[in-house]
Amino acid sequence: MKLTLCGSMSSRELMQATKSDLEQRGYQVDNPDFAEDSLHVALEQDVDKKRGFIDQHFAKIDTSDAILVVNGEKNGVANYIGGNTLMEMTYAYAHGLEVFVLGDVPDVSFRDEIRGLQPILLRGELDALDDYVASLPLLYMSTESLIKHTAVSRAMRRAGMPVRINGKKVDSGVSEQPMTIEETYEGAMNRHSNLKRLGVQASYYATIESGQHPAHVNHSLFGCDVVVIEKEGSNAKIGIDLDLEFPQEMLDKVPSQYPDLGVLVQQEYGAVSKDPFPYFTNGRVTRQKVLEDAAYKVAVQLPELA
Repeated sequence: MKLTLCGSMSSRELMQATKSDLEQRGYQVDNPDFAEDSLHVALEQDVDKKRGFIDQHFAKIDTSDAILVVNGEKNGVANYIGGNTLMEMTYAYAHGLEVFVLGDVPDVSFRDEIRGLQPILLRGELDALDDYVASLPLLYMSTESLIKHTAVSRAMRRAGMPVRINGKKVDSGVSEQPMTIEETYEGAMNRHSNLKRLGVQASYYATIESGQHPAHVNHSLFGCDVVVIEKEGSNAKIGIDLDLEFPQEMLDKVPSQYPDLGVLVQQEYGAVSKDPFPYFTNGRVTRQKVLEDAAYKVAVQLPELA
């Protein structure tokens, strides 16, 4: 599970200690940018800088499964939560993410608004976080891709079904880069069947197969995704999604120079992840977000939402 820490810069030391503890427990953790603390006076005079820090932290929440508010004492107020943190809590809540609070709800004027977000209060005990995560239903995927795990995790949470995710890469029986919706669909069905053959007991099973498709003669190839989500004991729900048109100058290098677009952006642009989308959407769209939206449209069809 990936967590983004939120809270006042006055709790910086507590945040760092909490991050260390969480990482020892196996969580992935993002901190706020602590440079904001040293620039406090300048930020009051420069709203653009302040907006930059807000956008930067929201972007971290966009790649997380939940947030954890680290709320120590500030100016005599125990369990302090300020306006900035309330915005972050609301943002996470609006995306269906769990809002964990390390301490308790503070005695502040917007106490009722905080309670309305239904935060999960840990009261200083990270063991309570471990217990919560362990109690979640397991969703098992036919991949070990962190991007796909995060996409499905967030999609399920948006649909009101928080899960813990694990997975194993299994064979698709098609090319590594499917070139039509039909081939992508075949790969998804093969992977999902192979996933079920592993015999892992889970509450849900999920597969995402990504490919490309020549949607129209006047355009280059579009990305396409086939998403399969199956609740144990029920029929699988399947979505077929057509997303963004890939630039021809990128496509011309695959597979002649690179096996796929992900490797291309790693080699030519120094990308950390195999995600070409930010490089032709002015940094506005990520592969995780595209897959999350596709998976959400499948998750909302699952029987428990009926």
